[in-house]
Amino acid sequence: MDKEISEYLSKKNKKEEVPKKNFLISFMNKILVCCILVITCLILMKSSTKFKSLLESKVYHDNMSFAYFNNLYNKYFGKVLPSYETEEVTPVFNEKLEYESVNRYFDGYKLDVKNNYLVPIIESGIVVYSNDMENFGKVIIIEGIDGVDIWYGNLNNINVKLYDYVTKGNFLGEVNDNTLYLVFQKDKEYLEFDKYFKN
Repeated sequence: MDKEISEYLSKKNKKEEVPKKNFLISFMNKILVCCILVITCLILMKSSTKFKSLLESKVYHDNMSFAYFNNLYNKYFGKVLPSYETEEVTPVFNEKLEYESVNRYFDGYKLDVKNNYLVPIIESGIVVYSNDMENFGKVIIIEGIDGVDIWYGNLNNINVKLYDYVTKGNFLGEVNDNTLYLVFQKDKEYLEFDKYFKN
């Protein structure tokens, strides 16, 4: 028994021994890449009025998907801060949306679900709204990586906070009265349930 415990502790200690040098190099490389991108944009803005007006329209006038850029950054550069994690983490809750029926409800849809239903996140993204909304109750809006804002209404026991990055299939919250409201919106237009969502 003592031998098993000592083996476990030695394995655990080896995992925790991450060289600080690698951490620092990784972090400095990310800062360097970000600086190069910013300087390149500034040079292009100064030298080209066409690029400047294009950038201004995309940043100040269009609905820019921060979830998309966050996903892109994580894909090519990893997390913002280097992590000591060495093992893949498996989520405890990883479900798909299940419902009994769907009906139109204002600009969205009313789904009949089981009592005390645990609502999964339909698409990965960033939580951009968390508050009460007339006719929808407690609402969470997640800006998806595909640019679609998904409104989840009539929630209780919410598991996310404003500006959290959330992953598809994870636990969002709970509904207690068999009703979940969903709204799909992109570029200020409401999307049809069956065209966007495929169960």
